[in-house]
Parts: sequence; C-alpha cells; structure tokens
Amino acid sequence: MRLITSISTALLWTVIASAQPAALFYDPASGPVGFAATEIRNAHAARGLRLVEHSLDTLPSDSATLRFVIASGATASQRVSSAVCFAALKGGSPQSYSIRRSSADGRTTIAILGADAAGAMYGALDLAEAIRLGTLDSFGDSDHTPHIERRGIKFNAPLDVRTPSYSDNSDAAQANIAEMWSFDFWREFLDNMARHRYNVLSLWSLHPFPSLVRVPEYPDVALDDVMRTLVPMDDTYSHSGDDMFRPVLLTRTETVRKMSIEEKIAFWREVMRYAHDRGIEVFWFTWNIFTFGAEGKYGITSAQTNPKTIDYFRSSVREMVLTYPLLDGIGITAGEHMQEGKGEFSKENWLWRTYGEGIRDALKLQPERRFRLIHRYHQTGQSEIMEAFKDYPGPFELSFKYAIAHMYSVPNPPFIQEALPLITPEHRTWLTVRDDDVYSFRWGDPNTRARSYATCRPRTKWPDSTWVRTEPSGVAR
Repeated sequence: MRLITSISTALLWTVIASAQPAALFYDPASGPVGFAATEIRNAHAARGLRLVEHSLDTLPSDSATLRFVIASGATASQRVSSAVCFAALKGGSPQSYSIRRSSADGRTTIAILGADAAGAMYGALDLAEAIRLGTLDSFGDSDHTPHIERRGIKFNAPLDVRTPSYSDNSDAAQANIAEMWSFDFWREFLDNMARHRYNVLSLWSLHPFPSLVRVPEYPDVALDDVMRTLVPMDDTYSHSGDDMFRPVLLTRTETVRKMSIEEKIAFWREVMRYAHDRGIEVFWFTWNIFTFGAEGKYGITSAQTNPKTIDYFRSSVREMVLTYPLLDGIGITAGEHMQEGKGEFSKENWLWRTYGEGIRDALKLQPERRFRLIHRYHQTGQSEIMEAFKDYPGPFELSFKYAIAHMYSVPNPPFIQEALPLITPEHRTWLTVRDDDVYSFRWGDPNTRARSYATCRPRTKWPDSTWVRTEPSGVAR
C-alpha cells in the first residue's frame, strides 16, 4: 500500500506514530553522518515521535513502516540502492548526494546516498529539516551537488591580550577572549556552521603561535593561561595593527582561564576534531610581521632583516603543522607590518623562508599529508608570489578580497577586474566577501556609528595590475 499524499502532513505523522517507531539506519563511526543522525533524531523527537536506530547491515531484513537510511560513499550507497531497488547515486563529486524514496507494501523508505561523508551529512540535514518542518510527505527523489565547493567564514580570534587579532582594542574583543577557550561556544558555533552548510573555518590572528604551540627551540615563548586586559580601550590604536598590543595593557589584567600550553593544544585539537566531524576544514591565517607574545625573547623582534625572527617563525610554523594533524592549511599575508625591499629580505622571500620552509620542514616528517597554503593578494605582486613559492610541495592557492569591504553597497564589485588576467586555472583563487558597512556602522546606535566613521581607513590605491593592494579579506576584521 502506497502512502496517500493527499492526507495532511499532521495526519501522516499521526498514522506513523500510532503504528510503530520509524527506523534510522546509518554508520555511527562516521563523524559527519553521526552528527546528521543526531539532527534527525532530535527533529523526530520534537514532533513527539519514536525512532529506533540500526546499522546499515540490518536494512534488508527490517520491516519498519517508515525507514530513514544514510549511506556514505559509493560502496554503501550501491548496497542501499540494491537492497531497496533505488536509482543509484548520481555523480561522485565531493559533497554530492542523492535523495531516494520508495513506497511499497505498506512501507516507505527514504534514503540519502552520499558520495562521501560530507554529502551524506548534507542530505541527511535536508531530511532533518523536512521532519522538523513537517514536509516529509513531499520529500522525494532529487540529486544535489554544491555550486561552491568551499564555503567559509573568516573569524578573527581574540586568543589572549598578549596575542591579539585585529580589532582586539575593544571591550567586545576582550570579553570574547574567554569564549575562544570555551568548548560550549565552539560546539554551538560549529554545529550551526554545518546546519547552514559552511565547510571552511578560517581563524585569524596577528601572531597566534605563543598561544597555540610550544616550539622546542624557543620554549619560553609559549604562553600558559588565558588573559585579558582591564585597561579601558580608546580609538587611538593604529589601523595597521602594529600597536594592537601595548605594554600598558598588562598593568591591569584578568586571568580568564588557567591552562598550560599542553592543555591549550589539547583544546584546539578537540576543536579541529569536532569541526571535521561536521565536514568543516580549519585554517589559521596570519598577517605579518607581528611578534606579540614573543618580542624580546631569544632576540626575537619584528625586524624583517632579523635572522633570529626568521628562524623563530620557521620553527613555529613547523610546530603548528606537526602539533595539529587536523589543521588543513595556513593562510598568509604580506601584511601591514612588512617593509618593501628586494633580495634576501624582500616580503616574499621572507614569507617563503618562514612559512614556506616551515611547512616544508613539517611535510618532510609527514610526507603523506596534504597541507594547503593560501597566499593573499595584499600589498604584494603575483609574479613575486609565484617565484618565491615555486617549490611549495602541496596545494598552493591565492585569495582575493572580491568586494573589498562593501558586500551590501557594491552589487557589481570592479576591484578584481585588473587581477583577472593574472589568475590562472593552475592556482585556484578564493574570493572573500566582507561586510564592513555593517561592521563599522552599527545600526541603532548613532554615537557608535559616528565614532566608527571617524576612524575608518580610506581605500588604498591600485598602483598597477601586477601589484594588487587590498584590505584584509573575509568578514570585517
């Protein structure tokens, strides 16, 4: 007997609930699939309905009236298709999935056939939403592939008053330092990212290493505990970030969490594991050259020509890669604190000798690992980038701030036009879209809006098509 689609959704659920529990079949060993199964379970329970869970192996012999199936990968999808006589998974590109529905002999089976774990998760999240919204009766056969492969969020992370990100000269940033070290925050944030189909988290800091790694050659740089300042903030800070940390900020501090550097490392490893279990890649991005938290130790300074600083950065990058097996890559900037120059200490040579060589040192110890490096178009030129990083051993990509900072006020951004002829298929380019109009002009508070306007940085100029200058990419910093 086929389900009668003319009855109301409410009646359909009543019939299902009164007959027997629905059954959910999936592989609990897959993190992304397990998360989606929890979403289905919660949606079902919210409607007052019962759900029993089984492994995929028991599907052929099960006789539940309503069956939900999540299959991850080509092999599992083929097994499910054969068991229920579904049309096969269409396509095998990453994150793609097919929804299949069969109603026969008084039994309805709805299956998600995922090309991979991420595809299975996204299809199952569609199913959870249909259950929650009461639209399951119209949930039928369809095939899905993402239009944009990587969909990310730029997140300026205020780790510590001693290792700030941009805009940490604010009460909000200091208040949020504690949240960066709260797993409850990351659990909710990453769950919501997955629900909204984001799959890239880029975390940004001027100089994160003292808060994230212990470097054997420079052990005293690592910072225990998490601190914020109680010194009142003002609007005298530079827009280039070079004074985002001031010594006066340490005259009144509060320790918001007691943690050793080993406990900090364990914390961020768990954040990255949790992110991966929701199909989310994690990247750390930096501006350069900032040495907050390390300045003055072991002869480290922010001078571009200081060999000790170069060695410190190279060692820190190596340890960043080795310490976090689930870190997917690093993003770099020829940033506001770098000097123009040629030869050994030019911007791109410095970045290669620190980030490029540091990553390469780590990959020599982990030769099977793919580690992505993203170099931003920012105060540098593409020809210099390509020459300096020609020996990078992994995926090497570029990043361009597509809308500069005005995603709401510029419907057809012209800024990338001069760079388009330089972008080649061999080096994929991330386009980032940023909302400084909302970030700077906080609606509903005229005083804040006026004050923000007075401190906005003017747009930088475009000297020529081979030297592209932009503001930092992503969401407002």
